[in-house]
Amino acid sequence: MKISFEKGGVLRKLSVFASVSVMTGALLLVSAPSASAAGSGCQVDGAVGSWSGSWASSTRIDPLSLYVADVSADGHHPAVRLITRNNAGAIKSWSWHHIYGGNGDAKVWNTFASDSNGIAAATVEVAVFEGDDWLVADYCSWIYR
Repeated sequence: MKISFEKGGVLRKLSVFASVSVMTGALLLVSAPSASAAGSGCQVDGAVGSWSGSWASSTRIDPLSLYVADVSADGHHPAVRLITRNNAGAIKSWSWHHIYGGNGDAKVWNTFASDSNGIAAATVEVAVFEGDDWLVADYCSWIYR
């Protein structure tokens, strides 16, 4: 866009105003989220876990990241899983994601969740396991769509 510096400054002011308006509009288009972001995290003895994601629709969280870390040299291993509540209030427990590397190990799983019955709320359950049996587990804060 050409900026004119004619006497009186009227054309200059209009050109600068138009340039700022175009740039502001472009920034709004670039930064406008297509879905609302969400997430929560918590800790149990020996593990920390969290989730983050975006409500892509009333039935889908996409993208979805699940995180768990082992924070104790206790010989046990941590795991994390997504827990969702559908529009009717029913709870769905998704599959566990385990790590086995010992104290200091951590992992992120990048995925999505889709439920034809809807996803009204989500959290994660963080647990510490001995073999296939969990020793301690807790839910993080529920986040509602």
